[in-house]
Amino acid sequence: MKRFKSVVSIAVASALVITTPILGLAGSDNGNSNKVKEPIKQEKIKEDKELKNKEENQGKGQDKSWKEAKELVQTKKDELELQKDELEAQKDELEKQLEEAEASENKELIEQLKVQIGELEGQRLEIKTEMKNTIALMKEVIKNRYSVEELEELRKVSEELEELDEDIDVLPLENINIKNKDIKFDTPPVIKEGRTLIPVRAITQGFGAEVEWNQEEKKVTITKGDVEIVLQLDSNIAIVNGEEVELDVPSSAYSNRTYVPLRFIIENLGLEVDYDEDTGLIEVDDEDEDVEDEEEVDDEDDEEEVAEEDEENTEDDEVTEE
Repeated sequence: MKRFKSVVSIAVASALVITTPILGLAGSDNGNSNKVKEPIKQEKIKEDKELKNKEENQGKGQDKSWKEAKELVQTKKDELELQKDELEAQKDELEKQLEEAEASENKELIEQLKVQIGELEGQRLEIKTEMKNTIALMKEVIKNRYSVEELEELRKVSEELEELDEDIDVLPLENINIKNKDIKFDTPPVIKEGRTLIPVRAITQGFGAEVEWNQEEKKVTITKGDVEIVLQLDSNIAIVNGEEVELDVPSSAYSNRTYVPLRFIIENLGLEVDYDEDTGLIEVDDEDEDVEDEEEVDDEDDEEEVAEEDEENTEDDEVTEE
């Protein structure tokens, strides 16, 4: 576990490193002739291009490092969940055998099964502790996706929301984990009447859904594939593919954003949502993640090819100018 934390810490640190590019300034001399100024001008243009490319590459590098850190923690969390499920299945089977042994009054077998069940319970508790630590690290990674300025702005919005409505509690943004997605909130999620509400665009656009807002009717329409969800502000009735569905909590408007019930939207879009009561982590799993990941890789390859072509064209232009 210590080794794992060390590896993840390094990955997280890499994601947070912000390299400030240094721009070399070309000097100028008013006494120089135009023949001298022209090479200096071309050199300055070349430096500006190099600086721009460097900044873009640094931004991509930071995003890549952050994603790698998040994937590393996510993989560890998934492994622990698998181990926990296997242990619980084994424990259930042993408890079933214990009932049969007690019914047949097989004392020797009863003692053996009790020992085995106790060992499994000890392993389960160890995994549970390790899971809490991993989720804590996951939250740290999610929070580190935001800059200091963004976190400060979210803090101010949180205070405004709590003053605006005493019935809501602001939920820490790191408590929501969208697996295999890079989604950032510009307004924080909230809890109302025991239900989590999130700004609609932050989550639906991240999963490729379309959002339309009707100002006159105060309605928001969310569409993804063959699913259409229509919500009206402050109404407990939603329309899903033409059928009325009752909501536990209505959608509302806060800080000029439309907030919708998270679980209702996610499940009706065909996604899965899981809540960990011990840590407060809400995790959304996109079933189409593998396909989208492949498309994302293809897009990155295309971008690299375009960048290489642009670089070659730039070099050709510079040769022509010379």
